[in-house]
Amino acid sequence: MNKIVSIHYLRGIAALLVVAYHNKTSGYEASGNQDIFEYLFKGGAFGVDLFFIISGFIIAYSTKENTENNLLNFTLKRLF
Repeated sequence: MNKIVSIHYLRGIAALLVVAYHNKTSGYEASGNQDIFEYLFKGGAFGVDLFFIISGFIIAYSTKENTENNLLNFTLKRLF
């Protein structure tokens, strides 16, 4: 199975957007300027949606060539 490296990079960017969004209140306290942090990190909610869409695609893509249709085997592989 081939890895799609660019989609992993995009998923990483989406995760960073979410982390930055959740930490924007620290920026409020440090600078006292709420408006700039609201503008810079307003994409955090979109980052959540993008992360889950890409993760769903990666799961579906990783099972594309799977000849085993065993739900237990699939679940155990994802846990570990």
